[in-house]
Amino acid sequence: MVPFSDSEVAGSSTQRIKVHIHCRQCGETFILRGARTGKGRVETGFKRCICNNEDDFDIEPLA
Repeated sequence: MVPFSDSEVAGSSTQRIKVHIHCRQCGETFILRGARTGKGRVETGFKRCICNNEDDFDIEPLA
């Protein structure tokens, strides 16, 4: 089975971008790929840090 690229997925009209997430509580960093929504937000599916922090993050898109 051959995997599809992001542009080949049926119904995929969202732009995929990388996002850097930094936890302000423990300092852990994550680099994830997400989809930009119509409202300008980036949805990565990220829920919480390994320290159980769910809402205190620095989030910035990467080029």
